[in-house]
Amino acid sequence: MKDLKLKYIDISQFEKEVYPYYIEIFPEEERKPLNIIQSAYVKQYMKIIEILYKNEFVGFMLLNRTKDNGYVVLDYIAILPQYRNNKFGTESLKILLKQEEKNSGVFIEIEKIGLGKTKEANIEREKRKKFWERLGFNKLNFDLWLFGVIYTPYLYSNVKNDENAMIDEILNIYNSIEPIKDNCKIIRKLRYKEINKNNIKIAAKLQFEIFPTSSAYSVYKAKVTEKNKSLYLGYIAFADNEPIGVTGIYEIPEYPDTVWLSWFGVKKEYRKLGYGKQILDYTIKIAKKYNKKYLRLYTFEIFNKEAQDFYKRNMDLGEYYFNEKEHKEIYEGKPKIFSKSLCGEKVDLWNNKFINISEDEDSHEKSVQMMKEDGIII
Repeated sequence: MKDLKLKYIDISQFEKEVYPYYIEIFPEEERKPLNIIQSAYVKQYMKIIEILYKNEFVGFMLLNRTKDNGYVVLDYIAILPQYRNNKFGTESLKILLKQEEKNSGVFIEIEKIGLGKTKEANIEREKRKKFWERLGFNKLNFDLWLFGVIYTPYLYSNVKNDENAMIDEILNIYNSIEPIKDNCKIIRKLRYKEINKNNIKIAAKLQFEIFPTSSAYSVYKAKVTEKNKSLYLGYIAFADNEPIGVTGIYEIPEYPDTVWLSWFGVKKEYRKLGYGKQILDYTIKIAKKYNKKYLRLYTFEIFNKEAQDFYKRNMDLGEYYFNEKEHKEIYEGKPKIFSKSLCGEKVDLWNNKFINISEDEDSHEKSVQMMKEDGIII
Protein backbone atom coordinates (compact mmCIF):
# COMPACT_ATOMS: atom_id res chain seq x y z
CA MET A 1 0.00 0.00 0.00
CA LYS A 2 2.30 2.70 -1.35
CA ASP A 3 0.21 5.68 -0.19
CA LEU A 4 0.41 4.58 3.46
CA LYS A 5 3.21 5.96 5.61
CA LEU A 6 4.24 6.43 9.24
CA LYS A 7 5.13 9.89 10.50
CA TYR A 8 6.80 10.63 13.84
CA ILE A 9 5.25 13.60 15.63
CA ASP A 10 6.07 15.56 18.79
CA ILE A 11 4.08 15.75 22.01
CA SER A 12 2.36 19.03 21.15
CA GLN A 13 1.05 17.53 17.89
CA PHE A 14 -0.08 14.48 19.87
CA GLU A 15 -2.07 16.65 22.26
CA LYS A 16 -3.72 18.61 19.43
CA GLU A 17 -4.23 15.95 16.75
CA VAL A 18 -4.19 12.53 18.38
CA TYR A 19 -5.17 12.80 22.03
CA PRO A 20 -8.90 13.47 21.38
CA TYR A 21 -9.07 10.22 19.36
CA TYR A 22 -7.00 8.39 22.00
CA ILE A 23 -9.54 9.12 24.75
CA GLU A 24 -12.42 8.35 22.39
CA ILE A 25 -11.09 4.96 21.22
CA PHE A 26 -9.57 3.52 24.40
CA PRO A 27 -11.70 3.08 27.56
CA GLU A 28 -10.51 4.93 30.64
CA GLU A 29 -9.14 1.81 32.37
CA GLU A 30 -6.84 1.14 29.39
CA ARG A 31 -5.50 4.68 28.99
CA LYS A 32 -2.33 6.17 30.43
CA PRO A 33 -2.81 9.62 31.99
CA LEU A 34 -1.65 12.43 29.73
CA ASN A 35 1.06 13.48 32.19
CA ILE A 36 2.59 9.97 32.00
CA ILE A 37 2.69 10.16 28.20
CA GLN A 38 4.17 13.67 28.35
CA SER A 39 6.86 12.57 30.83
CA ALA A 40 7.80 9.49 28.78
CA TYR A 41 8.10 11.61 25.64
CA VAL A 42 10.29 14.22 27.36
CA LYS A 43 12.57 11.43 28.66
CA GLN A 44 12.75 10.15 25.06
CA TYR A 45 11.34 6.77 26.00
CA MET A 46 8.16 7.20 23.95
CA LYS A 47 7.73 7.70 20.22
CA ILE A 48 4.42 8.86 18.78
CA ILE A 49 3.47 7.95 15.22
CA GLU A 50 0.68 9.15 13.00
CA ILE A 51 -0.53 6.72 10.34
CA LEU A 52 -1.21 8.61 7.11
CA TYR A 53 -2.93 7.49 3.94
CA LYS A 54 -2.51 9.90 1.05
CA ASN A 55 -1.45 12.38 3.76
CA GLU A 56 -4.79 11.90 5.54
CA PHE A 57 -4.58 11.07 9.27
CA VAL A 58 -6.12 7.58 9.65
CA GLY A 59 -4.58 6.22 12.88
CA PHE A 60 -1.75 6.31 15.37
CA MET A 61 0.80 4.26 17.36
CA LEU A 62 2.58 4.82 20.67
CA LEU A 63 5.92 3.02 21.06
CA ASN A 64 8.18 2.72 24.12
CA ARG A 65 11.93 1.99 24.10
CA THR A 66 14.67 2.66 26.66
CA LYS A 67 17.65 1.00 24.99
CA ASP A 68 19.21 1.85 21.62
CA ASN A 69 18.63 -0.98 19.15
CA GLY A 70 16.77 -2.88 21.88
CA TYR A 71 13.18 -4.05 22.08
CA VAL A 72 10.29 -1.71 21.48
CA VAL A 73 6.94 -2.10 23.23
CA LEU A 74 4.01 -1.33 20.96
CA ASP A 75 1.86 0.28 23.63
CA TYR A 76 -1.08 1.39 21.48
CA ILE A 77 -2.18 1.11 17.89
CA ALA A 78 -5.52 2.38 16.61
CA ILE A 79 -7.20 3.08 13.30
CA LEU A 80 -9.88 5.74 13.40
CA PRO A 81 -13.37 4.20 13.19
CA GLN A 82 -14.21 5.66 9.79
CA TYR A 83 -11.07 4.13 8.22
CA ARG A 84 -11.31 0.60 9.58
CA ASN A 85 -11.63 -2.54 7.41
CA ASN A 86 -9.22 -1.10 4.84
CA LYS A 87 -6.16 -3.09 6.05
CA PHE A 88 -4.53 0.12 7.30
CA GLY A 89 -3.70 -1.54 10.63
CA THR A 90 -2.06 -4.58 9.05
CA GLU A 91 -0.12 -2.60 6.47
CA SER A 92 1.10 0.03 8.95
CA LEU A 93 2.40 -2.73 11.21
CA LYS A 94 4.29 -4.27 8.30
CA ILE A 95 5.95 -0.90 7.73
CA LEU A 96 6.83 -0.67 11.42
CA LEU A 97 8.34 -4.18 11.47
CA LYS A 98 10.44 -3.30 8.43
CA GLN A 99 11.68 -0.16 10.13
CA GLU A 100 12.56 -2.15 13.27
CA GLU A 101 14.50 -4.96 11.58
CA LYS A 102 17.89 -3.61 12.79
CA ASN A 103 16.63 -3.56 16.39
CA SER A 104 15.91 -6.47 18.76
CA GLY A 105 12.21 -6.77 18.02
CA VAL A 106 8.68 -5.61 18.74
CA PHE A 107 6.80 -6.67 21.86
CA ILE A 108 3.03 -6.59 22.37
CA GLU A 109 0.60 -8.09 24.85
CA ILE A 110 -2.99 -9.21 24.39
CA GLU A 111 -5.53 -10.01 27.08
CA LYS A 112 -5.29 -13.71 27.87
CA ILE A 113 -7.62 -16.01 25.99
CA GLY A 114 -10.10 -17.87 28.17
CA LEU A 115 -10.21 -15.24 30.91
CA GLY A 116 -12.75 -12.96 29.29
CA LYS A 117 -15.99 -12.44 31.19
CA THR A 118 -18.11 -13.59 28.25
CA LYS A 119 -17.89 -16.07 25.40
CA GLU A 120 -17.92 -13.16 22.96
CA ALA A 121 -14.97 -11.52 24.74
CA ASN A 122 -12.92 -14.71 24.42
CA ILE A 123 -13.80 -15.03 20.73
CA GLU A 124 -12.57 -11.47 20.20
CA ARG A 125 -9.32 -12.28 22.03
CA GLU A 126 -8.85 -15.35 19.82
CA LYS A 127 -9.26 -13.19 16.70
CA ARG A 128 -6.68 -10.74 18.07
CA LYS A 129 -4.24 -13.58 18.72
CA LYS A 130 -4.58 -14.89 15.14
CA PHE A 131 -4.09 -11.37 13.78
CA TRP A 132 -0.72 -10.98 15.50
CA GLU A 133 0.38 -14.50 14.61
CA ARG A 134 -0.32 -13.84 10.92
CA LEU A 135 2.09 -10.91 11.15
CA GLY A 136 4.83 -13.21 12.50
CA PHE A 137 4.54 -12.57 16.24
CA ASN A 138 5.23 -15.59 18.47
CA LYS A 139 3.77 -16.32 21.89
CA LEU A 140 6.29 -16.20 24.73
CA ASN A 141 6.53 -18.78 27.50
CA PHE A 142 5.01 -16.64 30.24
CA ASP A 143 2.08 -14.36 30.95
CA LEU A 144 2.05 -10.92 32.54
CA TRP A 145 -0.16 -9.68 35.35
CA LEU A 146 -0.34 -5.91 34.88
CA PHE A 147 -2.50 -3.72 37.10
CA GLY A 148 -4.95 -6.54 37.75
CA VAL A 149 -5.23 -7.78 34.15
CA ILE A 150 -3.55 -10.90 32.74
CA TYR A 151 -1.90 -10.55 29.34
CA THR A 152 -0.21 -12.99 27.00
CA PRO A 153 2.96 -11.44 25.51
CA TYR A 154 3.92 -11.87 21.86
CA LEU A 155 7.24 -10.98 20.27
CA TYR A 156 8.36 -10.27 16.73
CA SER A 157 12.04 -10.96 17.26
CA ASN A 158 15.01 -10.04 15.09
CA VAL A 159 17.61 -11.56 17.45
CA LYS A 160 18.18 -14.63 19.58
CA ASN A 161 18.11 -13.63 23.19
CA ASP A 162 17.94 -15.23 26.60
CA GLU A 163 14.33 -15.04 27.78
CA ASN A 164 15.24 -13.75 31.23
CA ALA A 165 17.34 -10.96 29.72
CA MET A 166 14.50 -10.07 27.39
CA ILE A 167 12.01 -10.02 30.28
CA ASP A 168 14.31 -7.73 32.27
CA GLU A 169 14.52 -5.28 29.36
CA ILE A 170 10.76 -5.28 28.77
CA LEU A 171 10.05 -4.72 32.48
CA ASN A 172 12.59 -1.92 32.53
CA ILE A 173 10.69 -0.26 29.69
CA TYR A 174 7.40 -0.57 31.60
CA ASN A 175 8.96 0.70 34.80
CA SER A 176 10.60 3.67 33.07
CA ILE A 177 7.25 4.83 31.69
CA GLU A 178 5.16 4.17 34.79
CA PRO A 179 6.32 2.57 38.09
CA ILE A 180 5.02 -1.00 38.19
CA LYS A 181 6.77 -2.48 41.24
CA ASP A 182 3.60 -3.72 42.94
CA ASN A 183 1.50 -4.00 39.80
CA CYS A 184 3.40 -6.43 37.61
CA LYS A 185 4.07 -10.14 38.01
CA ILE A 186 5.58 -12.70 35.66
CA ILE A 187 3.34 -15.76 35.30
CA ARG A 188 5.45 -18.73 34.30
CA LYS A 189 4.34 -21.89 32.57
CA LEU A 190 3.75 -24.47 35.29
CA ARG A 191 5.25 -27.94 35.46
CA TYR A 192 3.54 -30.95 37.00
CA LYS A 193 4.54 -33.98 39.04
CA GLU A 194 2.24 -36.91 39.66
CA ILE A 195 1.77 -37.57 43.37
CA ASN A 196 3.97 -40.49 44.49
CA LYS A 197 5.70 -41.88 47.57
CA ASN A 198 8.44 -39.26 47.35
CA ASN A 199 6.24 -36.19 47.24
CA ILE A 200 3.01 -37.27 48.94
CA LYS A 201 3.76 -35.24 52.08
CA ILE A 202 4.32 -32.10 49.99
CA ALA A 203 1.06 -32.76 48.16
CA ALA A 204 -0.93 -33.45 51.33
CA LYS A 205 0.34 -30.35 53.15
CA LEU A 206 -0.34 -28.14 50.13
CA GLN A 207 -3.79 -29.62 49.52
CA PHE A 208 -4.70 -29.17 53.21
CA GLU A 209 -3.58 -25.54 53.06
CA ILE A 210 -5.88 -24.96 50.08
CA PHE A 211 -8.76 -27.08 51.46
CA PRO A 212 -8.53 -26.87 55.27
CA THR A 213 -11.95 -28.54 55.73
CA SER A 214 -11.44 -31.35 53.22
CA SER A 215 -8.13 -33.21 53.50
CA ALA A 216 -7.25 -35.59 50.64
CA TYR A 217 -4.46 -37.43 52.43
CA SER A 218 -6.28 -40.75 52.91
CA VAL A 219 -7.13 -40.80 49.20
CA TYR A 220 -3.58 -39.87 48.17
CA LYS A 221 -2.15 -42.53 50.46
CA ALA A 222 -4.54 -45.25 49.26
CA LYS A 223 -3.43 -44.60 45.70
CA VAL A 224 0.29 -44.38 46.44
CA THR A 225 0.19 -47.63 48.46
CA GLU A 226 -1.94 -49.22 45.69
CA LYS A 227 -4.84 -49.97 48.06
CA ASN A 228 -7.06 -48.04 45.65
CA LYS A 229 -7.16 -49.90 42.33
CA SER A 230 -9.67 -47.65 40.55
CA LEU A 231 -8.70 -44.68 38.39
CA TYR A 232 -7.23 -41.90 40.50
CA LEU A 233 -4.46 -39.54 39.48
CA GLY A 234 -3.22 -36.64 41.56
CA TYR A 235 -0.74 -33.92 40.54
CA ILE A 236 1.25 -31.11 42.12
CA ALA A 237 1.67 -27.94 40.05
CA PHE A 238 5.01 -26.13 40.39
CA ALA A 239 5.94 -22.53 39.50
CA ASP A 240 9.68 -22.95 39.08
CA ASN A 241 10.43 -25.02 42.23
CA GLU A 242 7.52 -23.74 44.32
CA PRO A 243 4.50 -26.06 44.73
CA ILE A 244 1.51 -23.79 44.20
CA GLY A 245 -1.46 -25.98 43.33
CA VAL A 246 -2.99 -29.44 43.18
CA THR A 247 -5.34 -31.23 40.83
CA GLY A 248 -6.50 -34.74 40.08
CA ILE A 249 -9.03 -36.93 38.32
CA TYR A 250 -10.97 -40.00 39.40
CA GLU A 251 -13.83 -42.11 38.17
CA ILE A 252 -17.03 -43.45 39.71
CA PRO A 253 -17.35 -46.93 38.14
CA GLU A 254 -21.14 -46.72 37.87
CA TYR A 255 -20.78 -43.83 35.41
CA PRO A 256 -18.20 -44.92 32.81
CA ASP A 257 -18.69 -41.92 30.49
CA THR A 258 -17.44 -39.43 33.11
CA VAL A 259 -14.17 -38.54 34.80
CA TRP A 260 -14.31 -36.28 37.87
CA LEU A 261 -12.10 -33.37 38.90
CA SER A 262 -10.53 -34.01 42.29
CA TRP A 263 -9.24 -31.40 44.78
CA PHE A 264 -8.37 -28.78 42.21
CA GLY A 265 -7.00 -25.58 43.74
CA VAL A 266 -4.26 -22.94 43.93
CA LYS A 267 -2.54 -21.39 46.96
CA LYS A 268 -4.15 -18.10 47.95
CA GLU A 269 -1.20 -15.89 47.03
CA TYR A 270 -1.10 -17.33 43.50
CA ARG A 271 -4.77 -16.84 42.70
CA LYS A 272 -6.13 -14.44 40.08
CA LEU A 273 -2.92 -14.80 38.08
CA GLY A 274 -4.14 -17.29 35.50
CA TYR A 275 -2.58 -20.33 37.20
CA GLY A 276 -5.99 -21.90 37.84
CA LYS A 277 -6.73 -21.83 34.11
CA GLN A 278 -3.31 -23.36 33.37
CA ILE A 279 -3.89 -26.20 35.82
CA LEU A 280 -7.43 -26.86 34.58
CA ASP A 281 -6.24 -26.97 30.95
CA TYR A 282 -3.55 -29.48 31.92
CA THR A 283 -6.10 -31.60 33.80
CA ILE A 284 -8.45 -31.60 30.81
CA LYS A 285 -5.56 -32.75 28.61
CA ILE A 286 -4.89 -35.67 30.99
CA ALA A 287 -8.60 -36.51 31.23
CA LYS A 288 -8.97 -36.78 27.46
CA LYS A 289 -6.49 -39.65 27.41
CA TYR A 290 -9.07 -41.87 29.14
CA ASN A 291 -11.68 -41.61 26.35
CA LYS A 292 -14.39 -40.24 28.61
CA LYS A 293 -17.19 -38.05 27.30
CA TYR A 294 -17.34 -35.59 30.16
CA LEU A 295 -15.32 -33.97 32.92
CA ARG A 296 -17.42 -33.09 35.94
CA LEU A 297 -16.82 -31.69 39.41
CA TYR A 298 -18.81 -30.81 42.48
CA THR A 299 -18.34 -27.73 44.59
CA PHE A 300 -20.32 -25.76 47.15
CA GLU A 301 -21.82 -22.45 46.12
CA ILE A 302 -21.76 -20.98 49.64
CA PHE A 303 -18.41 -22.32 50.85
CA ASN A 304 -16.52 -21.78 47.57
CA LYS A 305 -17.92 -18.52 46.22
CA GLU A 306 -14.61 -17.56 44.63
CA ALA A 307 -14.64 -20.71 42.51
CA GLN A 308 -18.12 -20.16 41.07
CA ASP A 309 -17.22 -17.52 38.49
CA PHE A 310 -14.16 -19.52 37.44
CA TYR A 311 -16.22 -22.64 36.76
CA LYS A 312 -18.95 -20.65 35.03
CA ARG A 313 -16.31 -19.31 32.62
CA ASN A 314 -14.48 -22.56 32.01
CA MET A 315 -17.08 -25.35 32.21
CA ASP A 316 -20.01 -25.88 29.87
CA LEU A 317 -22.85 -25.92 32.40
CA GLY A 318 -23.66 -25.96 36.10
CA GLU A 319 -26.60 -27.38 38.04
CA TYR A 320 -27.59 -27.75 41.68
CA TYR A 321 -27.30 -31.25 43.13
CA PHE A 322 -29.73 -33.01 45.45
CA ASN A 323 -29.98 -36.71 46.24
CA GLU A 324 -31.76 -38.15 49.28
CA LYS A 325 -28.97 -40.68 49.91
CA GLU A 326 -26.58 -37.90 50.89
CA HIS A 327 -26.25 -36.48 54.41
CA LYS A 328 -28.70 -33.64 54.75
CA GLU A 329 -25.98 -31.39 56.21
CA ILE A 330 -24.16 -31.08 52.89
CA TYR A 331 -27.04 -29.11 51.41
CA GLU A 332 -26.25 -26.18 53.70
CA GLY A 333 -23.47 -25.35 51.24
CA LYS A 334 -25.70 -25.63 48.15
CA PRO A 335 -23.70 -28.25 46.21
CA LYS A 336 -23.40 -27.73 42.47
CA ILE A 337 -22.11 -29.94 39.68
CA PHE A 338 -20.25 -28.35 36.78
CA SER A 339 -19.68 -30.31 33.58
CA LYS A 340 -17.52 -29.98 30.46
CA SER A 341 -17.52 -31.99 27.25
CA LEU A 342 -14.30 -33.82 26.41
CA CYS A 343 -15.51 -35.13 23.06
CA GLY A 344 -17.27 -32.28 21.27
CA GLU A 345 -20.73 -33.57 22.14
CA LYS A 346 -23.19 -31.44 24.07
CA VAL A 347 -23.02 -32.14 27.80
CA ASP A 348 -25.93 -34.00 29.36
CA LEU A 349 -27.25 -32.73 32.70
CA TRP A 350 -26.26 -34.87 35.66
CA ASN A 351 -29.83 -34.86 36.96
CA ASN A 352 -29.00 -35.63 40.61
CA LYS A 353 -27.57 -39.14 40.15
CA PHE A 354 -25.94 -40.28 43.42
CA ILE A 355 -22.21 -39.47 43.71
CA ASN A 356 -21.69 -39.89 47.47
CA ILE A 357 -20.34 -36.47 48.39
CA SER A 358 -21.01 -37.44 52.01
CA GLU A 359 -18.27 -40.08 51.97
CA ASP A 360 -15.68 -37.48 50.92
CA GLU A 361 -16.80 -35.17 53.68
CA ASP A 362 -16.69 -38.00 56.25
CA SER A 363 -13.09 -38.92 55.33
CA HIS A 364 -11.74 -35.50 56.33
CA GLU A 365 -11.19 -36.19 60.04
CA LYS A 366 -9.63 -39.56 59.25
CA SER A 367 -7.22 -37.89 56.81
CA VAL A 368 -6.26 -35.20 59.32
CA GLN A 369 -5.47 -37.83 61.94
CA MET A 370 -3.33 -39.75 59.42
CA MET A 371 -1.44 -36.54 58.58
CA LYS A 372 -0.66 -36.03 62.27
CA GLU A 373 0.51 -39.64 62.64
CA ASP A 374 2.80 -39.26 59.64
CA GLY A 375 4.28 -35.96 60.83
CA ILE A 376 2.83 -33.80 58.08
CA ILE A 377 1.02 -31.49 60.48
CA ILE A 378 1.23 -31.09 64.24
